Amino acid sequence: MHPHQCLLVALLSLLTTALACTTDDDCSLNGICKTNTAAAATCHCDAGWTGSDCGRLDLAPATRWTGYNHTNYTDSAYYGAYGNSSWGGRIIHDPDDPKLFHLLVDQFSHGCGLGGWRPTSFIARAESRNGPQGPYEWVQDVTTSFRHNADVLWSPAEAKYLLWAIGAAVEDPKSCKSIPGSRLPNNVSVSSAPSIRGPWTPFHVTINGTNPAPWPLYSPANKTAQIALAVEDFRIFTAPDSSGEFTRVNENVAWNTTDYSPTWTEDPFIWRDKRGNWHALAHWMIDIVEKNGTKYPRVGAHMFSRRLESGWTFKVQEAFSSTVAFTDGAVETFNRRERSKIFFDEEMTPLYLVSGVQAIGAKSSFTLVQPIGGRWKEYEKELGF
Repeated sequence: MHPHQCLLVALLSLLTTALACTTDDDCSLNGICKTNTAAAATCHCDAGWTGSDCGRLDLAPATRWTGYNHTNYTDSAYYGAYGNSSWGGRIIHDPDDPKLFHLLVDQFSHGCGLGGWRPTSFIARAESRNGPQGPYEWVQDVTTSFRHNADVLWSPAEAKYLLWAIGAAVEDPKSCKSIPGSRLPNNVSVSSAPSIRGPWTPFHVTINGTNPAPWPLYSPANKTAQIALAVEDFRIFTAPDSSGEFTRVNENVAWNTTDYSPTWTEDPFIWRDKRGNWHALAHWMIDIVEKNGTKYPRVGAHMFSRRLESGWTFKVQEAFSSTVAFTDGAVETFNRRERSKIFFDEEMTPLYLVSGVQAIGAKSSFTLVQPIGGRWKEYEKELGF
């Protein structure tokens, strides 16, 4: 065999070995390990995921000024000049109006920017009749300051919406100046309402912690009100229902207990897929660790497990970045992209990634909605958009 042919065969062999899989775990539980030839099996990724191990979100270009971006709003009475800055959020499809979408979002009061999130953050509700990408327009203040880390979901067994947040009621802020966390309680609280429009019950404390990530354990086969709740440092709790006592169900995971380590994360978002496997996205702070406090571009981590309580795997690799392609042809790398959540269809296919973003050099921030894969096009067409 010619030397060049030998080299080619060796390279192909290495490539085959790199892409080979043995079980679905090798496909990040985001796909199926299938045998293509007698020699090797490879990962066949679910819609919305890509990469040789199906470990990266297949993000499509975003559209400018969709999502919830009112950073260009001005008011002479505002303390700051950063518009109605916001941070992350959860999309809810209206149960009665198929062309109406809601966004529960953290917004900063009095024109303050991201730096004043504590204590100016409160929770607002916005609506879109343009489809799930938006743009979303403010319609209601759900809380006063200080409430942050908003996440909302429908509990089928309890027949009500559950709104999760951190914080406590404080006097209306008199400036955009940040205050230390030690001056506020460190707790995760929950409120409930029969409608996404309210009325919302008073918040009650569930556990000490921050960055709440709830997911109902309800299924057609098990109509339970039990709920799972992950928080920072990837501690996972369950309770018989939203008002019950929460008990921790997982042990410390070595890869997520030490700050400034290569696996340092925050802001978990958890879900259970169509096969019953568990997944989490998190804000990965690897560039803060390796680049002297730089917050970009590697910002997204993905973890997965067959069981909620144990067996979680974190591949130390980027699931998504802060670099975003736009439909106008531009590509922008944001300074920060955090609090990311996925909006799924009924088959648990990921359709949109919702994130809080801040441009390099900016003090304002907004909520970006970016399509995933290609299923979102069919979804919007089915709804008549």
